[in-house]
Parts: sequence; C-alpha cells; structure tokens
Amino acid sequence: MTSTRRKVLTETVYDLIRQRLVDHEIEPGAKLNINSLAIQLDVSPTPVREALARLEADGLVVKRNLAGYAAAPVLSAKALEDLFEMRLLVEPAAAARAATRIGEADLAVLDRLIAEMHKADEASSRQTLLLFLHHDALFHEQIAVSGGNALMADTLRRLHSHTHLYRLYFGKGITRETCLEHERIVEALREADPDAAGLAMRAHIRRAQKRLATAANAD
Repeated sequence: MTSTRRKVLTETVYDLIRQRLVDHEIEPGAKLNINSLAIQLDVSPTPVREALARLEADGLVVKRNLAGYAAAPVLSAKALEDLFEMRLLVEPAAAARAATRIGEADLAVLDRLIAEMHKADEASSRQTLLLFLHHDALFHEQIAVSGGNALMADTLRRLHSHTHLYRLYFGKGITRETCLEHERIVEALREADPDAAGLAMRAHIRRAQKRLATAANAD
C-alpha cells in the first residue's frame, strides 16, 4: 500500500471511529479493542491504531497503562467550563473574521443548516437530536471555514466534538433557542458587520453554556 493510500485509509478509519464516539455508539468510558474495531471496519489493525492515537490527541479517547485505549468519559463540570472558555476566546473572533469574508454561497449553507435544525422536535427521538447536533456543529464549523483560517476551523471542530458528547446527555430543550441565536448570527454576517457577528456569537455561546449547566444540574 502506498503512503498516500495508507493516509487516506487512516483518515477514513479516524472519521468512522470519531463519529461512533461522539454519537455514543461507543459509550463514554468503554474499552476500545483494536482488533475488534479492525474486524468491524474491515481493515487491518494498523490504521485503527493510528486513528486511535489521533483521537487520543483530540481528547476523545484515553490510553491507560497496560490496559489499552478507552473512550473518554463525559466532561466534568470543570472541563465543560474550560471548554466554553476556549470557545468564547475563539468563536467570536471566527465570526467577526467571517463577517468580512463570507460569500453568498456560504450564507446559503448556513440558512440551509438552520432550516434543517428547525425541523427538530424537542420531544422526538434520539436520532433527531443527533441530526440536530450534527447540523449545529456544521453551522459553527462553516462560519470558521468562511473566515479562511484553517487552524481556527480545525480547533473548533475538536472543541465541538466534546460539546456534542456532553449535549447528548443533557440536550433537552435546546432547539428553539439555538435556532433563534443562529439566525441573529447569520443576520450580522449578512450585513458584513464583524462587531455584531462577534457579539452575537458570544451571546449564543454564553447562553448555550447556561442551558447545558442548567440541564445537567436538573438531571
């Protein structure tokens, strides 16, 4: 196998395992067996091992001495606070940057994602919640991508993986408020107003943090 094909295979395996982790198909704290995963994904153990090493760097899996890999546990209250502190540092800046660079095609993507999120019913199935959270993550990542800073976009993708993990446990009652806040962000982006975009994103993240903390305390 050429190095290019191997890299592509490892990337594919990484994406597949990452999605299973953030969707809780692999439960937080569950042990990860390299050979079992290789059989399930119909690949050799090597790309699985390489993918798990990347996921460890992302914080989605942990490596234990003499015990192999395990899925990372759900964030503690302190870890969640740290996560949102990072989001508050990066995402308003990403939104402000995007406001002066975003094009009509990117705005259309954001509108479509919000429309898909509006379809979610707060009382519906876990699968609907998963779709809502996927579209929410894509919304935030699209804004970062529209700003043209690849490192910022990659950082946010990693942060949103952990937010997604947490929200699967404490995600009730989030749809309507989230969509309205997203619409305010898009309005500022459409007006090419970096200050308004940054403020709208900051307000959204603070409210999202408060909603999650309230839901977690009530659970």
